[in-house]
Amino acid sequence: MLSHAEVVKVRMLQLLVRHATAVSCAERGLKSHLLLRGEQPATLTGYNLISTLYGNVRYVPRSLYARREEMLLKHAGLVAGNDGLVFSLADLEASLSSNGCSEHSSHVNALTKSSKKVVVVNEGAGDAAALLGVLRLVEYLSRDHLFGKEQPLEIIIDAGTGTTAIGLGIGAVCLGLPWEVTAVMLADTIDGYQKKEESLISEFRKCFTLHLGEQALSGLEPGLVQWAERSSPRKFGNILKGEVEICQKIAQETGILVDPVYTLAAWELATQLGQEGNAKVVMLHTGGTLGMFGLAQRYKSYFEMLTDESCS
Repeated sequence: MLSHAEVVKVRMLQLLVRHATAVSCAERGLKSHLLLRGEQPATLTGYNLISTLYGNVRYVPRSLYARREEMLLKHAGLVAGNDGLVFSLADLEASLSSNGCSEHSSHVNALTKSSKKVVVVNEGAGDAAALLGVLRLVEYLSRDHLFGKEQPLEIIIDAGTGTTAIGLGIGAVCLGLPWEVTAVMLADTIDGYQKKEESLISEFRKCFTLHLGEQALSGLEPGLVQWAERSSPRKFGNILKGEVEICQKIAQETGILVDPVYTLAAWELATQLGQEGNAKVVMLHTGGTLGMFGLAQRYKSYFEMLTDESCS
């Protein structure tokens, strides 16, 4: 089990993009449309319930969801109608800052003239604009009363789209921190994650060099993140027998709730590295725990075993 002397755990806000976006939009008087993969469950719980309470939910067949960009743009076009305009987070960033991407200038002009605007948030918020929030997290964690700027750290995180991990790597470089970022791959191949890293770094440099300065971004090159294989690979979203019991054991012994789809993989790697006793290991907890409700519906036998064992 993790030793407090070896591994520091940091609790983050639940970062599952769909429900966080819905809540944020509702707080600001914006209407959100959430496209969820698969079939609507018989009973809404967890993320599905929160998403439905805050936003307008549509369940998309898996065959259509596989073509994510096409699916998002098509639905956004339907929402926008003939008089609306569909744009991306990169366009939005350009419209909010005079230092935005010059290639979006014509699109930005159109934004001011359109009465109805529909912004597309990619799966996992996989856009350069989303990296700014992760940079703010890095700046916060590097304050003297937390990790500081001098202590070498090995940061472990689970990777869905990989955007958060890439943002952590960019933040460490921009602030000159002696931090290494390792992400456990959950939803793609190493080639896919490396291409995502290269794409996001390129987009980030293009959009924010004028704002942050060339010197601050001079060290941004692919290879900021070490992509690690999951200890027990499987198709994304699936869980293996025994993993729910492991999550229960961790919760009972440490008070920290991890889930078998996302954070358990990071916990296992952080435990392994912490026991090796090199640099201080930090596991960033990205949330995902509400997903346990959905898993309990899909994998009933695994969760029934928990209650059977607790009664024995």
